[in-house]
Amino acid sequence: MNHIHQIIAKYFAGEISEEEMGQLRGWLESSAENQKLFDDLKQGWEGLTLQTSSEEKSCVLNKVKGRIKAEQADERPIRRLFGANWYRVAASVLIAVSVGSLAWNQISEPFSWMNTIGYEVRECDAGKQTDFLLADGSHIYMNGDSRMKFKSDLEGTERNVYMEGEAFFDVARDESKPFVIDLDGAEVKVLGTSFNVKAYPEDDRMETSVITGKVAFTHSHKGEEEGFHLVPGQKGVINHNEESMDRFQVDNQLDIAWMKRGLLFVNTPLSELTKTLYRTYGVKFKLTDGSLKDLKITASFENEKLEEIMKILEMTNEFSYKIEKDRVVIGNKNEF
Repeated sequence: MNHIHQIIAKYFAGEISEEEMGQLRGWLESSAENQKLFDDLKQGWEGLTLQTSSEEKSCVLNKVKGRIKAEQADERPIRRLFGANWYRVAASVLIAVSVGSLAWNQISEPFSWMNTIGYEVRECDAGKQTDFLLADGSHIYMNGDSRMKFKSDLEGTERNVYMEGEAFFDVARDESKPFVIDLDGAEVKVLGTSFNVKAYPEDDRMETSVITGKVAFTHSHKGEEEGFHLVPGQKGVINHNEESMDRFQVDNQLDIAWMKRGLLFVNTPLSELTKTLYRTYGVKFKLTDGSLKDLKITASFENEKLEEIMKILEMTNEFSYKIEKDRVVIGNKNEF
């Protein structure tokens, strides 16, 4: 482990001297590559999934120091080969874990820079909607807080798209080349049809609702795969909490009401309702009382302004609200 790695370890430990800080600055300023490496290490250290607080990070370093001190107390030469400076080991631990964490994030995150090389990425921010055409003529409408990636020319034996969020697909028919939507642990495959897919990473449910044609909906879980076909008037639902996959007869038009900013809530928990309002209007919500998240709400709106929706909900339900800058705060009845 070279000297600069020892200094970096001291920096993260909060025990770097002024002289060493000067050396670190000089090293960072000497090249853009050095600055990039340091930034990556810092990001990895601050965002380690194994450490959730500064105290736990400190604990890792303290354990390393304790191990080194114990080794130094042992007079056997082979033990002293580890060196008298704990920072070398701390740097080794830091860099190995940080780089490993960064590498894992790059591998596991579908929209990391590494996993989007060679792909076209489309994103739709919360509060907005967008639509676009693919190279095969398929038309895609994206709801707020959604993203999608695909090969620009849809090369290969299948037309593959990976998505997170919600979108309506009007797929151009090509019986020789299926259109496949890859989701987290699930897949939607069609030849040419129109349907809606709702698959937000933070939601407990994943849904596919068919408007025209026929859709194959499959789910992989614990090494096993299950699935079924869906036709108009049917919706497939994967419930992550219950580890179930079911098919329902529904009015599919309700599932695409969002395309005209229509909203329908039937016995919907307030926590789920606020997610939908965030995706539709791009405004964040805060609940002052945790018990409010389970408040069930039934209501419908069609292209209403958020202010009007909140007034109506306040009048018909047991809560009050106020608007603070860029967010809506919801509290108990008469709290605001």
